[in-house]
Amino acid sequence: MTKLSPRSAFIEKAEIRNMSVECDRVGGINLAQGVCDTDIPEVVAAAYKAKRDKFCAALSKAGMKPWVPAGAYYVLADASGLLGRTGKDKAMGLLSRCGVGAVPGESFYRDGAPEADNLLRFCYAKRDAAIDEACRRLAAV
Repeated sequence: MTKLSPRSAFIEKAEIRNMSVECDRVGGINLAQGVCDTDIPEVVAAAYKAKRDKFCAALSKAGMKPWVPAGAYYVLADASGLLGRTGKDKAMGLLSRCGVGAVPGESFYRDGAPEADNLLRFCYAKRDAAIDEACRRLAAV
């Protein structure tokens, strides 16, 4: 098992909390406590697929090609078209430009991995209104 850096562990915990809150809203499951009705996974999977598809389409329109996950609550996108030398520069520039937050790719790669400078990770474990707003903001990029 790979040990996460403190920064990555913090991000992972935050994303799990976000997903748990969203799942509670969708159908009453609590990932932190492992409680799940048998019908709930399909409902949650369908909700996340719709969020994923909407958000990935917005990333594409903004010029950031997403790597569409088969089953996740986050997506990596190619940010090579954004200004900045590092992923952190690009994430901060995007946040400043349109108010959409992303985690720099270097947070998930070993130090010095060149591909990390052009990747951003976005979490779509958000309420539909937040996804809609993020998509609207990305359209301005």
